Amino acid sequence: MRKKRLYLRYAEKSVASALSAIDAFNRVLDEHRVETTLILKTRAWELLGKALLLKNRISIVQDERGRTLSAEQVISKLQHQLQLLDENQAHHIQQIISLRNEAIHGILPNVPNEILHHLFYFSCKFYKDIITKHFKSYSEKISTNFLSISFEHLTTYCDKVQRLVGRLRKGRKEEKRLVWLLERGIRFDGNEYISQDNFENEWKSKRKKKILPHLEIGKFIKRAEMARIVAIQAPKNYTADVNLRKGPKGDLSLPVQIKKTDIEDDYPYLTREIANKLRKNTNFVSKCISRLSLKGNRELHQKIRSSKSGYINRYSEKALQHLKEFLERNPYFNPYK
Repeated sequence: MRKKRLYLRYAEKSVASALSAIDAFNRVLDEHRVETTLILKTRAWELLGKALLLKNRISIVQDERGRTLSAEQVISKLQHQLQLLDENQAHHIQQIISLRNEAIHGILPNVPNEILHHLFYFSCKFYKDIITKHFKSYSEKISTNFLSISFEHLTTYCDKVQRLVGRLRKGRKEEKRLVWLLERGIRFDGNEYISQDNFENEWKSKRKKKILPHLEIGKFIKRAEMARIVAIQAPKNYTADVNLRKGPKGDLSLPVQIKKTDIEDDYPYLTREIANKLRKNTNFVSKCISRLSLKGNRELHQKIRSSKSGYINRYSEKALQHLKEFLERNPYFNPYK
């Protein structure tokens, strides 16, 4: 039987490692869950990177002894040589690799869940995008949903990093080490890491109180999107809506507000009921709603599944007032034209 090409074998093993990493991340009874996840996720990226390099006829051997490129060197080449990763994506993955290296060669400091969730979520997302684009035959294996349960009131990667850096001058050794591990991943230059001593000497030499603006990780959190895992528990017949709003310019956190909505209270009107209120026929109101694009605006409209007719359109008090005021301003409006 003819063997698959080498780069395809690398890609196949990479996907297996990626799935094992997800499995490890969701384990409950595993003392080494975090370390295992970091090791497997780094392996997935290293093998994927080598598969892409081989596919593009680029050697993965780095010296005469036949040793291949390290994971951090592979990601650097994906970013700078093949340009398959942008800076933001590479920085996410390099932080995982930096933490992995510490987990293998030392004792990993405690990493807050917000930082783990953020890095793992985005590394999986970027990984899926590259597999789907360059190795479509394996895309079905990772294009699915994986269950993750969280009962904690979590904040974000950004919030945790800001707090850790804010305590650098008086913080614990473990916290200082964690900040260094994240920073060195972002600052990897393709050849070597910055040492912890050099890193600490840099920020200690800054006379200003604020350290974060002088670190690469400070620039990273300004550019990167934030992810937050939220478990929503709702009574029967409630629906959940997630709305993103642009916050203040200096606010890099990701606050989550959960508002319980009762469909019949918040969206009390059917189309015919609005028609009765406006003293118009149902077809006229339906055409007005379509012309004014009220559907799809969650403040005005909700589409509710119904076993009898498929869907029912319900409208809020605000929608009724919007239509009423519009028709008062435009008494000769003809929605049929």
